[in-house]
Amino acid sequence: MSKEEDKNEDIKELVIARLDIMPSNYQLSIGNKGTFTKNQLIDHVKQEDEIGKQVVKMQINFINALTSGKLMETLNKNE
Repeated sequence: MSKEEDKNEDIKELVIARLDIMPSNYQLSIGNKGTFTKNQLIDHVKQEDEIGKQVVKMQINFINALTSGKLMETLNKNE
């Protein structure tokens, strides 16, 4: 496995772990694709299909915003 494949696998595992800790009744609506349960989202991430890739992208964007301080900056603007 290449470094890029290892990195992608690590990211996928991170996203699955983040989804796994969500409450059992967690659901997420993704545009016009529909509303998905926690387990459905995990399955899509594992399958690396279009929905799974979108979920991974959303999670990575959230983590980047959180670690860069942009999330807190945005939240503080709304106070």
